Amino acid sequence: MLEKKLPMQLYNLTDPNLRFYDDMHRFITVAAGRRSRKDLIAMRKMLTDPGRGAFVLPGHLYIFAAPTRPQAKAIFWERLLQDTKLFRASYSLSELKIKLYNESVLWVVGLDRPERVEGVTSPPIKGIQITEMSDVKKEAWRSNIRPILSDNDGFAIMVGVPNGKDHFHDLCLKASAGTLPKATAGNGAYAENGEWSYHSWFSADVLPAKEISQAKQDLDEITFKREYEASFEGMAGLAYYAFSQQNILENIEYQEGLHLDVGMDFNVDPMCAVEGHIIDNKFYQHGETVLRNSNTIEMCQAIVQKYNLERDRSGKYPVTVYPDATGAARHSNAPITDIDTLKKFGFRVKAAPSNPTQRDRLNAVNSAMRPMEGEERYFVHPDCVNTIADFARVERDEHGNLVKDMEEQGKPYVHITDALGYILFNGIIYKQNRWNR
Repeated sequence: MLEKKLPMQLYNLTDPNLRFYDDMHRFITVAAGRRSRKDLIAMRKMLTDPGRGAFVLPGHLYIFAAPTRPQAKAIFWERLLQDTKLFRASYSLSELKIKLYNESVLWVVGLDRPERVEGVTSPPIKGIQITEMSDVKKEAWRSNIRPILSDNDGFAIMVGVPNGKDHFHDLCLKASAGTLPKATAGNGAYAENGEWSYHSWFSADVLPAKEISQAKQDLDEITFKREYEASFEGMAGLAYYAFSQQNILENIEYQEGLHLDVGMDFNVDPMCAVEGHIIDNKFYQHGETVLRNSNTIEMCQAIVQKYNLERDRSGKYPVTVYPDATGAARHSNAPITDIDTLKKFGFRVKAAPSNPTQRDRLNAVNSAMRPMEGEERYFVHPDCVNTIADFARVERDEHGNLVKDMEEQGKPYVHITDALGYILFNGIIYKQNRWNR
């Protein structure tokens, strides 16, 4: 009876996919490319694994976790509702819990507060799936998650895309007995070490060739290898490693009558903006503005005066701002106030619902500077000295995080390239369907 009611069968699984699907190790790590079915397969394992899945083992708790609750809900909730339709006794949208007829419970949870998963005794925890493992807090596995699996011989499936030599990398090394096997096209990679196992495969093994070709045009080589080939590329060094003389053009200039495009960071000291024109999905930066101990109104005024702008009949200036969606933590006003100020002043605003992660913003800048295939999409005039200087001095550590010691020196380091990252991420690289107008 049970087999007849299982969720929709997974079709066209590759050999590395099947190897993962059949794996019964207690602690499974999966470093695989974007959109390569790693989470989908992991979810199915959580439900149907022989002897330990939620459908076959009654009266247990199964946790589906992501770095934040909104992420977890977006990734897991609708799929779980679909896959449990014939097994579901009840569910709670407020708690993100699903109770099955066999008394097992599925719980979707965010690990921004990893202590949420502690102290749960009924029903007993049997398994946890964690996605975007690199973005989960470093200490969460050791301090919060591993201990809750001890009482009931619980299992864990940890899934992610590499982000440098971080804690996820350390877990993958543990699963591989200290040496990561090299993945190859079509075959992926596999290793095991006692109760642990490691799986990896390329996105190209699953996605159409057209999609992979487009990704190579959108991303620089290092980002492509990390995001689509699940390679733990070294992260330490210059943050903007793709910048070169190819990106500097002396003939870039402000064209009067052409719409002005601005990337803006809301840090108070300094407050920074980069100015240019987006033409044919390329950003040509001809100017920059750095204001000390300033605010949003003063920045707006400075831009209007700098370019001698006038309002149109609707009261708007010919300016579109791609801003910091949340503002800096040290800013005295709420972020929405900054964005409202831009609109009230007469600027058009294209603000994403939330800021890109630091990792995504850096990837966007490097990919616009030097995509793996195709033409550069970012060019800067040599007079933009603060922006260009940042390219040569802003660094990131081995985990891929920006080294912000320079920020404390009171110089415009980091913030002006943050402003550039907002316009390149939201206006050039990942611009579709992101706007709060």
